[in-house]
Amino acid sequence: MNRSAVLALLVSSHFMLNLDSAIVEVALPALKEGLGFGLSDLSWVANAYILTFGGFLLLGGRLGDTLGSRRVFTGGLTLFALASLLGGLASEPELIITARAVQGLAAAVISPTALSLLVQVFPSGTAEERARRGKALGTLGAVAATGGSVGYFLGGVLTETLGWQSTFLVNVPVAAAAAAWARRLLPADGPRPARLRIDLGSALTGCAGMTLLVYALVEAGPTGLLSARTLGLGGLSLGLLCWFVVRQRRSLDPLFPLRVLRHRAVRGANAVAALVNMAIGPVIFFLSLYIQQVLDYSPSAAGLAILPIVLSITAASALAGRLLDVHSPRAVIITGLLLFAVGLVWLGRISGQSYWFEVLGPECLVGFGGGLVFVTFTACGTSGPDERDAGSASAVLTTSQKVGSAFGLAVLTGIAGVGAGSGGVSSGAGYGTAILAAAVPVLVAVVVSTRWIPNRTEQ
Repeated sequence: MNRSAVLALLVSSHFMLNLDSAIVEVALPALKEGLGFGLSDLSWVANAYILTFGGFLLLGGRLGDTLGSRRVFTGGLTLFALASLLGGLASEPELIITARAVQGLAAAVISPTALSLLVQVFPSGTAEERARRGKALGTLGAVAATGGSVGYFLGGVLTETLGWQSTFLVNVPVAAAAAAWARRLLPADGPRPARLRIDLGSALTGCAGMTLLVYALVEAGPTGLLSARTLGLGGLSLGLLCWFVVRQRRSLDPLFPLRVLRHRAVRGANAVAALVNMAIGPVIFFLSLYIQQVLDYSPSAAGLAILPIVLSITAASALAGRLLDVHSPRAVIITGLLLFAVGLVWLGRISGQSYWFEVLGPECLVGFGGGLVFVTFTACGTSGPDERDAGSASAVLTTSQKVGSAFGLAVLTGIAGVGAGSGGVSSGAGYGTAILAAAVPVLVAVVVSTRWIPNRTEQ
């Protein structure tokens, strides 16, 4: 088996998913004009993807463990290609929203299964194997991180030259080629089980609970995090998730084996992943708006202005694998978190004067610290469980990141509005306040890491 080719395939799939999230957002104004979207409906082009992606991750990961990782990964890529084709050929707003929902469903299968396959192809038994896995995780994190920034730039170019349809259709040949490539490169699955051994009741309860939770967080922006609607939906989702946990404890074939969370490193990795993503996604979102609205950069120039974060993440991700060979995961992740927090505090001082003096330096610090953190929590979150649970471990780690990002955006958007005062968020007054507040979950992650992220000698 050619491990380098397999890594290229898995990295390409993650790059495609991150690229797609950004590339369609750039095309939203053209979609509104071309298909007659109402403003409220337009938000569902993004939200439909987020809901199905976040809601079905646990099921997607377990399907890979049950039916075979290669089989499910290939099916997810094929579904993503078909959904992208539907979006590119759509002539009605409803079809676009449906296509985005199906893309999110496919992504919920592809993302955890790709990470599970990486863990299988790069085992961590010997020191040499651990070094290979560290480098593979670093490569995955580095290349996938570039997808969002490339998407913003490429989305503008495609929309201007070929129309909004091209932002969907560009995925079709990529996903189809990846599916064909997967059949040739990936290790063969075992025989297909005689029946699908998944508790249907648990699957419905878990997916409903996660979807409602993500929906509540997405809707918290316009309605308020403490509104009756948000609290009601959040309470209902937590009730469903509690019942889901009860069912998992009783089930002979659980959708999410709770034994995965018995590993201290896995618990720590998921907690850090949620806390860090409460900061990084919203901060990039606010920074993009600040650079365009306050510093008056064009969309393409703003994409280039955010590129230092991506380049810093790429450099740190490549370095993190080597650092983990020499230092404990705890030392690497705490170093990254502290660099991240210092960068956020520095960036929180923005005052609309100059990109070069106020933004560039802290961007690099945030990106470099983030790169060290992302690789380390991914390694810790996937190395403890048995191979049979690799898909579930990968799924819950991805879920932690998505829920953390959605919660962070809901909270920090409110803080940005309060910090802006009567001038409104577009004045730029609230962006620094929100970015400074984003340092809080990162510092909490430092405390979590001292207790739950292990030293090399700990199990």
